[in-house]
Amino acid sequence: MCEEIKSTMQKHRQSLRHGKEDLNRLNQAIQQLTVEKDGAKTQICELEKNKDLVALQEERASGSAKGKLAWLEAALQKAKQDMARQLREYQELMVVKLGLDFEIATYRKLLEGEESRLGRRFEAGDVVLGSPPECLPSSASGATCLLVPTVGSSALNTSAPSGSCALCGCPGCVAGLGCSGFRGC
Repeated sequence: MCEEIKSTMQKHRQSLRHGKEDLNRLNQAIQQLTVEKDGAKTQICELEKNKDLVALQEERASGSAKGKLAWLEAALQKAKQDMARQLREYQELMVVKLGLDFEIATYRKLLEGEESRLGRRFEAGDVVLGSPPECLPSSASGATCLLVPTVGSSALNTSAPSGSCALCGCPGCVAGLGCSGFRGC
């Protein structure tokens, strides 16, 4: 009976040892699976963080692009307004310039007509020496007066205080000798 108990005990010890070994293997497998599970969780967390980071970067880039687009649209609108304002100002200046060109042409014709009339009067000897200046009617600025030669001068003095011809603006007009300009005043 003792031997039976010893053999039974030995069987139970072996079975207990096999059970412990099986239990150790299962614990190791559980630990390995736990480590793998934790690694998988870590990977999932990292992937989610990366996904969130990429989404945030895309949102920032999109926001930045939208901000730049809005700024560029505002700058374009301002440039269009400035260009329209400058075009209006240019058109206003062109109207003024055309008016001045017309007025200059009118005065030039009046002056040429008066020069022609005075030139004929000098040739015919109709000028009275020492006579007051002759005035022509003109626009809103008043009358235009031309000086008639005074006693002792034989020709119309066309020199201006600056030394250029008062009639055509050419330099080189000499008192009493006439103008050396293109019009020959």
